[in-house]
Amino acid sequence: MVTFGRRPAVVAVCMLAVLALGTPAGAVEYRLKVANIFDQAMMSFLSRGELDDGATGPGFQRLAAQLDQGSGDRGMNVTHRPLNAVPESIARAWGGVAIRAQIARGGVVSYWDEVRWDGRPGERSIWIVKPSGRESPQAVNHIVLKGTTPPTLYQPYTAACGTTRVPVMQLGIPLIAFQESRGDVWDKYVAKSLNLGHGIGAVVGVNNNAVFPNLVYIIVEQGPTPTTFEVVITWSDSNAQAPGGGGPVLGTN
Repeated sequence: MVTFGRRPAVVAVCMLAVLALGTPAGAVEYRLKVANIFDQAMMSFLSRGELDDGATGPGFQRLAAQLDQGSGDRGMNVTHRPLNAVPESIARAWGGVAIRAQIARGGVVSYWDEVRWDGRPGERSIWIVKPSGRESPQAVNHIVLKGTTPPTLYQPYTAACGTTRVPVMQLGIPLIAFQESRGDVWDKYVAKSLNLGHGIGAVVGVNNNAVFPNLVYIIVEQGPTPTTFEVVITWSDSNAQAPGGGGPVLGTN
């Protein structure tokens, strides 16, 4: 009787040991949700005072609720914009780590692509939204970031290195690819210009050929407590943006 009574306890101890081996010591659970919608669709949720760069307000909560419930018009979504992890070599070039975790695709229950993972506080995890082919719309107009602060609207800016930090910046895709091959895109261009005050930031890769869409790198700064990060990327046709990613420039005065 004693022998049989001890078996469940032994099995439970073994299962806990296996789970412990699969979870990094001191790990914290993080959650990232990313949605891609048309810029005009986002504007329908916002009041006039919520349209400025750096704005926040109740309109963003209404938008997030629609994305959570999957109850909005499906025509608001921009398709073929999957969230993915980057390879380890690319993550290192961005001063971060690559995460291996299953990503739940939006469109079934909600409109978010969503991923959860256990990570080490103090590290940065790197993610990418990379369209395939020539699907329109091509240009990223705005990005809404929610991390350790309320959801806030930003326009991508080309920031002069070392003079101004912005939560959402942009770089040309050829420049990004070249610096990734050298392994120093973070140190060379991004670290001096990207503001991670929200615990999350984004870098828009602008295509020199306006026929092809932009891409977006998402940088998550893994803090000491479990956090849910949300990113809404809005898109429009490339004729709203000059080829080569001219766009607004900060820190040039």
